[in-house]
Amino acid sequence: MRNYKIYLYITLGTTIFFLIIAFFATPYFIKNTTITLLDSEISAAKAETTQIAVVFSEGQISKTDKEKTIQGIQKAITNTHREDVYLSLINWSGKIVSHPDLTLIGAKIPDQDNNTSSIETIMSGEDLYKLIKNSKKDISLTINDDIIYMLSIPNTDLIVTAYINRKNIQLRIKETRTLFNTGFLIIGLFTLLFVLAIIRYISSYYEEQLALKTSTIEDSVLSLSKLNTSLENYQKNILEIRETQELNSNVSKKESGDDVIDTQEKSKQRLLTYVRNELLSISTDDISYIYVDNSITYVIKKDGRRSTTNDSLDQIYSSLDQGLFFRANRQIIVAIHAIEKITKFGNSALKIQTNPESEIEIIIGKNKAASFKQWLDL
Repeated sequence: MRNYKIYLYITLGTTIFFLIIAFFATPYFIKNTTITLLDSEISAAKAETTQIAVVFSEGQISKTDKEKTIQGIQKAITNTHREDVYLSLINWSGKIVSHPDLTLIGAKIPDQDNNTSSIETIMSGEDLYKLIKNSKKDISLTINDDIIYMLSIPNTDLIVTAYINRKNIQLRIKETRTLFNTGFLIIGLFTLLFVLAIIRYISSYYEEQLALKTSTIEDSVLSLSKLNTSLENYQKNILEIRETQELNSNVSKKESGDDVIDTQEKSKQRLLTYVRNELLSISTDDISYIYVDNSITYVIKKDGRRSTTNDSLDQIYSSLDQGLFFRANRQIIVAIHAIEKITKFGNSALKIQTNPESEIEIIIGKNKAASFKQWLDL
């Protein structure tokens, strides 16, 4: 990739963006997911606690032996303390009568859990989440799980207690955090790949367009370079022809080897102009360009001096050596030796810069550009 820095910045930006989102969003999602789970577990615990209390109460009404009922409950809840929610029986003094962990039967519940204000009350999922999140395991406690619901059994000294397995819930929170982080990572990677693919597609498109424009510009520059080279060569050829003509004025047309001399013999060598009220005869060799402005025909010499003539541009052009002068447009005629530089103008037109500098822009339209190039290659 040529624009590797762009892709590096995009990768870093996307990574930072998703890290920020994960930093703020993950705790929120974990909290809401855990609270929903705890609300569900609390509802299930309440239902089981009520069911046990009803069964025990009915057993007492039918004169069923209390100890047998406790044994039946013990058998039903044995080893359930590994689940998220489990039940136990305690008496009013806080002594454990029945518990899934047989080793805890006869022990007393911790003081912080022996709270009579919690009887027949139930915690919300949000309160329980805060309790689990902020609590730390205390090895001095017999039971490290939290009581979430207590219901007294009528006509007895027993209380059905529902516990939430703190270790399991903390493990669930950890798993949920890992799940969300993994999800954000996968989404971030796919998003990054998608963004990089889009950027790559767009950059490739613009690179192709830029390469096409560059190629067009290079072709134009090459064409203009060739055109200016042809101009220089043509100007040199004209100079050489004139020198040859002066040295060999009596040499025949065949020996000169160029039609330009014949054209020069048939064309005017001087042009009659006016400077104010004074008549001035100008050699065509001294003319740089001739143009029309506000119906007045101006003749500009090599030294930049300006004079006027009564002839129209068409009449003047027909009498000049067309190997040395070119009719750029309806407004101007330019001499070959006055052309200093040729540049591109618009899509297909050409602009001529002269010495001395032209008082008006010399633009060769696209319709005349081909004939101008042909003229330079004569």
